[in-house]
Amino acid sequence: MKSILAIALAICLVGSISGCGGYSSPSGSTGGGLLAGNWQFTYVSHTQGSSTVSGTITQTGNNFSATVTLTNSCAATAMLSGTLNGYALTGTITEASPETINVTGTVATGGGTASGTYQVMSATGACAAASGDTGTWSGTRTSVPVGPYGGMMRSADRLPVQVNLNLKDAGAGRITGMANFTNSACLRSMDVTGTISGPNLELRGDGGPDGSVVLTGTTDKDAKTLALTSAISGPCQAESAAATLSKLQ
Repeated sequence: MKSILAIALAICLVGSISGCGGYSSPSGSTGGGLLAGNWQFTYVSHTQGSSTVSGTITQTGNNFSATVTLTNSCAATAMLSGTLNGYALTGTITEASPETINVTGTVATGGGTASGTYQVMSATGACAAASGDTGTWSGTRTSVPVGPYGGMMRSADRLPVQVNLNLKDAGAGRITGMANFTNSACLRSMDVTGTISGPNLELRGDGGPDGSVVLTGTTDKDAKTLALTSAISGPCQAESAAATLSKLQ
């Protein structure tokens, strides 16, 4: 099942790439190719349940590759690589467990989704139970949050704090930017850095003696809304709260 998950991701990624014929780059693409960008995939085993795979894919010509993150799998990460021919894709997922999965599929004409099937070719160690497993997979491209976002953090016993983020895509699943806090007893402005993997977002900022903040949560497919939870350390830790930030432009 774990191997399936990896396969699903690889296939989806490849599927996007295959859409190069008559394809226009979708929202969230890095501009490096049809498949280049941030993806989340779901693979469904015929016998072992389902898993998800997420990560940022790079593409050179018809070849693509990525390091992906797995959940509900026998491994936490895997390498995927493959090629596309028109809208058809073929790929291989390799986990350190070790496990090798072959994937095939197609990418939708619009380039934002892909689907197909997979088969575990070999699996030993922690992945041994997945040997010979087969199933299906599907994937969706998720846009990277870029630009200004704003919203309120509302803790139980403190005044609401206005949070504004201005984020940039640093490539390879990395996010950088600036965070500004209004009406906070301690926090003002700080640089933030973090990661995006599928819809999963994490940002960290250090304001020195004023305290630090970790923002974790998810973005919607088009990166219009960020649903985040803040963990603040330092003198304003009681301001830690959930926040929904909306795209301002």
